[in-house]
Amino acid sequence: MNDKTTGSGTGSVFEDVLEVLWAPATVFDRARAKGAGMHILLLTIVTLVVVVATKGLIQPYLDANFDLQMQQMASRGKPIPAEAMATARKVAGYGFLATGTFMIPLGALLGGALVLIGAKVASARMTFGQAMLVATLASVPRVLSFVATAVQGAIADPASIRSFSDAALGPARFVDPFTVSPALMALLANLDLFNLWQLVLFGIGISVIGRVERSAGFVGALVGWGIGVALTAIPALLT
Repeated sequence: MNDKTTGSGTGSVFEDVLEVLWAPATVFDRARAKGAGMHILLLTIVTLVVVVATKGLIQPYLDANFDLQMQQMASRGKPIPAEAMATARKVAGYGFLATGTFMIPLGALLGGALVLIGAKVASARMTFGQAMLVATLASVPRVLSFVATAVQGAIADPASIRSFSDAALGPARFVDPFTVSPALMALLANLDLFNLWQLVLFGIGISVIGRVERSAGFVGALVGWGIGVALTAIPALLT
């Protein structure tokens, strides 16, 4: 049955961010007329706080991932000079902090474009602003992924960590990052629990805000999400 309800506009931005985890249809329905700006601001602040607070616990994964990247570059004949290694490692650490600053606003823009493409495939009427709202709220599980990684970092043996894939809640966890191609690893990383949760929220958001069948919403979400996966895997193929 098509979703014919009309958003009431009730519920604060904070409530939207929390309740999208367990009542996404209700949140998307009441938020359809809201702009994405305040949601982006709140989630950016929350993500930055989470990233800064958990960096110490996530550091073993950062170090292991850096070492893996250095090995891969060396195997391609592009080793980093030893004297530049410390600087490169420091830059990688700053890059992780930048993730907390830019993941949400950039995700709202790029994710919004993908949601809008998916909505058109699903014949759902949706503005770019509404698509950005869907993409922003659908990124909440990605914020939780930092917490999940930190929890694992608190109990894992740092010597056993090979890369960020060891914290994945998906198939990437069970492959050897030193032998699997970067393209395949990028593909498997997108099959993580939190990314799939985001996909589900895409589908519900397209369905509710675009007023189409839930099945059509999920078809549209798969199209947009698939394009996003390709954009992460193709560059890895070219390296």
